[in-house]
Amino acid sequence: MIAKKSENILLIILRYFREGKCLEAMSCLKRIFSGKEQSLLGLDLEYTLKQLKLENDSEACKKLIDYARLSHPGWVDLLCSLLQYYVERERGNANVIDHFENLFKNTKWLLDEQRSQIYQFLCKQVVTEQYKIVQIMKRKAKDSEAVKRASHAQETLESKSLQIFQEMGREVNIKNMQKLKLLNANQQMKIYFKGFKFDRAADCDKVEKEQNLLLTSPKQDQITYHYYKGRILIFHSKFVDASQHLTQVLQECPRTQKGLSCARQVLKYLIPINMFMGRYPKKELIEQFKEYDLLCTSVKQGNIAGLQEAIDKYRSIWIKRSLLILMDQLKVLCYRNLCRKVWLINQKLNKIYLNQFQKAFQISHPQNSNPTISEVCCIIANLIYLQLIQGQIYLNNVKEVYAITLSPDPFKNRPHEINWQN
Repeated sequence: MIAKKSENILLIILRYFREGKCLEAMSCLKRIFSGKEQSLLGLDLEYTLKQLKLENDSEACKKLIDYARLSHPGWVDLLCSLLQYYVERERGNANVIDHFENLFKNTKWLLDEQRSQIYQFLCKQVVTEQYKIVQIMKRKAKDSEAVKRASHAQETLESKSLQIFQEMGREVNIKNMQKLKLLNANQQMKIYFKGFKFDRAADCDKVEKEQNLLLTSPKQDQITYHYYKGRILIFHSKFVDASQHLTQVLQECPRTQKGLSCARQVLKYLIPINMFMGRYPKKELIEQFKEYDLLCTSVKQGNIAGLQEAIDKYRSIWIKRSLLILMDQLKVLCYRNLCRKVWLINQKLNKIYLNQFQKAFQISHPQNSNPTISEVCCIIANLIYLQLIQGQIYLNNVKEVYAITLSPDPFKNRPHEINWQN
């Protein structure tokens, strides 16, 4: 099919749909969603609808051989909904939410083998569009009330998106379309993660309950699933399992521009959790992630002041990545490494007075230059409780000072083996 430059792009897309040329159709749809087809803003809806219906029922369509002819009245409705949505979105109107729902909700008829590619494309577009709508509304806002409406629209769109995926999920289950089940779950997890609703994201993880679902799903959806699964496991402090899932994503990322971008996103989470397993990033990697330079060095050395400086300096980054709680757990790891240094300096003695640890804490944390023995006892008692140190605190009655009795190998337990939920 040869298209004229001045021809309505919706008619071109309709012909691609009709002829089963999904890739070409999706290429045109991407241009529309990205806002590159401003000519659509001047189209009359009623006249465009007539044009699309005539094109769908044209002689050219009827002459197509049966296996190529994919005419369906749903294409016309879909393109009309797309036009209405696009116009309202570009104008920043509040009623764009209704058109957003109409566009993405009425796509059940796409759930068959011939049209599933288009469904998958639209499915992935839902989350992108809900944030693009809010951005445009805020940009077009002329007063504070309009900005408030845009912020409120974000919550409404999030709710609408989840309703769309839940409804489509039921339809996918009814038709037993295995390869679309994981895609649906991934998109729901994406919405929850963007909305910082991590507890609800875990509810979407039904993959392990369905036998072979992960293996029968497309590779791209498998990679996405492992990424979100790894993120969920971080919140449950299951660092070994999280590392396995994220490492798998890293290994399977394609060596393309998009794949490298995906790898960078994964490393933002993989670097800090690998520290719990004693794996610290190499210099080449640190050069790409400067925010982890001081952090990794401080944890490794048991430098409490340096770790706190790294946390405070990049606090906005840790909050954006939802890693602020993990930073507190790294403090525990940092104290553990500092205590191990005291043990090594004392030639691995099995009895060490707590004032030795007190001196180390003074040097490592200048802001708290005079920690009391009670504070030192509290920190070490927590490390013993977490099994990061094998030992027992006692009071030396002769000298009336506190000391700790250590096992022959008090630091044998690796941090990743600990039940951090304690």
